[in-house]
Amino acid sequence: MKNKLLLLPVFCIILLTSCKVTFITGYDQVLDQTLGKMKRDFNLHFIKLSRTIQDNDPRNQDFVNFQDYYDNLEVDMITIKSRSQSLDKKASIVNEQIANLDAAFKVFINQHKGGLPDRRSDDRHDMRDAINTSIDAITRLQEALRTTGKTDY
Repeated sequence: MKNKLLLLPVFCIILLTSCKVTFITGYDQVLDQTLGKMKRDFNLHFIKLSRTIQDNDPRNQDFVNFQDYYDNLEVDMITIKSRSQSLDKKASIVNEQIANLDAAFKVFINQHKGGLPDRRSDDRHDMRDAINTSIDAITRLQEALRTTGKTDY
């Protein structure tokens, strides 16, 4: 019986030293959550902006009327850029996709600043789809990194 009691701690030590802890690299929960928030906020913003594009008052869609949204967007972009910089080399594709998202937002912002003439039959879904596609690409990469630790790209 005494031998069995001695074997139990030895067995536990062997078991614990043979276990390997592997951290999934490239995934960042804050980055993932911020992207979800950005997508929701952007789509809400786009719904509000679409209403102004389809009315008869071109002043409704003035950029200054939406400044709070764009300020919050800038904060979110700073957050995801800084979070992605702390990821390892395995997530370099995530950094590239974040740069693409940033570029897509800049194009969208410049178009909004330049003015969006009223068009009753065109709510500019192509602009919305471009941003959502960029966000979805990063989200899919983050999900792949979270579940498998690697990307398929």
